[in-house]
Amino acid sequence: MGVRAEVRRHRDVLGDVVAVHHDRPSAGTALGFVLVWVVMSGLTFIFPGETLVLAIAPSVGLFIIGVVIYVMLAGERLVVCERGVLLGSVAPFLRPYAIRYDQIVVGSVVPISAKITRYGKQTGLPVMTTVRISWWSKRGVSFVGPSPAEARRSLSATAPPPQDVGLPWLIGTRAPAEQATADIARAAQAAGFTELARQTAAAPPRVLSGNAVDNPVQLPGVTVLSRR
Repeated sequence: MGVRAEVRRHRDVLGDVVAVHHDRPSAGTALGFVLVWVVMSGLTFIFPGETLVLAIAPSVGLFIIGVVIYVMLAGERLVVCERGVLLGSVAPFLRPYAIRYDQIVVGSVVPISAKITRYGKQTGLPVMTTVRISWWSKRGVSFVGPSPAEARRSLSATAPPPQDVGLPWLIGTRAPAEQATADIARAAQAAGFTELARQTAAAPPRVLSGNAVDNPVQLPGVTVLSRR
């Protein structure tokens, strides 16, 4: 429901959907949420309330909180459209970012096949709005594009290219990341962005080293933040 609503909202700018990629939580993550809820619920029964309602209320509250957190974390999507991508969470009350193909730096779209959690160490960007991965993420797509503010603002198909291009974006994928970059390449080619399509299609999967010196090859276009 969330994906369909966002696609309808941006259809005039991005066109129809080509493919949807979802970094679903692993079975271990879901089991971890259940175990935490069981343990926390058990602790609440050590000193139960005076009535049955008061005894079970903390357990129910913890369950609801856990479900909300899980849904928020599991809402991340990479929606490849005809003229751009939607990237971010489609969970309730959250909105993904709309990025047109002319806002993406040519040559910066690369698939990451393993060690994606090293991205923060390698780039100096451990926490940022544009880094959309979780602890279970193993693979994904990186590219350089507009700032989050620009991605929110540029909702017109005739808007000029952004002035503040240069920020790295990262989104996790459950399927092999090269499937996502292939979808982007095909859509970009059909939309007339030939060079973006060519370089994206030719980009081989990367395994991140965690070392910033490898960025020119592994994460082209990504500028490392200085560490002091």
